[in-house]
Amino acid sequence: MPTWKRIRDEGAGFLYSLSESLAIVDWRHPTLLEPATDGMMIIVSDYSGQHKLASHEAYSFLVTTDRALDEWQFIRLEFRKRWLPDGRRISFKQLSEPTRWRALVPFLNAANAIRGNMITFLIDRRIGSFMEGGADALREGFPDCFSPETRPSTMEKMLRLSSFVAMLTAGLREEDQRSLWISDHDETLASFDRREQFGRLCSYLTFGLTGWRNPADMEFGTTESPYAPPWAEDAASIPDLVAGAYCQLSRLLPAHCGTETWTRTVPSTAMKDRRARAVSNWMATAHDRLHHVLLRLELGDEGEPRASAQFFAGTRAPPRAAAPYTADCG
Repeated sequence: MPTWKRIRDEGAGFLYSLSESLAIVDWRHPTLLEPATDGMMIIVSDYSGQHKLASHEAYSFLVTTDRALDEWQFIRLEFRKRWLPDGRRISFKQLSEPTRWRALVPFLNAANAIRGNMITFLIDRRIGSFMEGGADALREGFPDCFSPETRPSTMEKMLRLSSFVAMLTAGLREEDQRSLWISDHDETLASFDRREQFGRLCSYLTFGLTGWRNPADMEFGTTESPYAPPWAEDAASIPDLVAGAYCQLSRLLPAHCGTETWTRTVPSTAMKDRRARAVSNWMATAHDRLHHVLLRLELGDEGEPRASAQFFAGTRAPPRAAAPYTADCG
């Protein structure tokens, strides 16, 4: 039985296309996704490519449950005790620091013990707004979700983030299942009013995708909140690393090959960035509890966005060698 619940509304635009791509891969590989229904659903996210020189934006989400994170606590604390007892956080941008670099592979090994899914959306920056008409249409369609002073770029990021959270909620959560979303500190959740607005927008989009009439609560927060769970910073480091790696690999990974399913291999020598190589090695060789999927939205040669779902299916590689990337896509 498939884990992913497909979005049925073709009017959902990019979300419909991305959902269909994921449904194809989930159907062909029934163990690709881990169910996230045994307890409160937990979504932890981080992002990369939010600058003018980037060709792609990456939005990465760890989707798991509170029970799975409870099971992970002993491993997380043991990693902390041995590798980063001073409390510093693993971050893709800070891996040039020797202490963090030495801790990277042990951290990834510890992360692999989490029962859940790492789902990343890699978006070509040439693609315009996720809503036809952009900021003006957003203000008209969702007047209670954006303050007058909110910049169009922030509105678009709020739309994309809320769309991805709504899509993951619709595809992996049950209606009567509570959920908690924790983001790294971000402009979309920068203030109480912004969080309230984001929550309304996400609720509207989730209802549009699911039709749920009486859903359980979804709570929102950031890693900087004084009420954040003790595992929040370490859990957020996982999507931080994955998002950073995918942005570095965006030009190497296949986009769409014109058929429903396909497999490609990228030579290991093409992966120049050692940070991205280490993270991609981990995704290619780790076959335990944490599952990895990339959802890609790329502008095709004809100028139309094309969606695909991909995953690393490489075999185990020698230590410190880059495993080949194999993508099986819909």
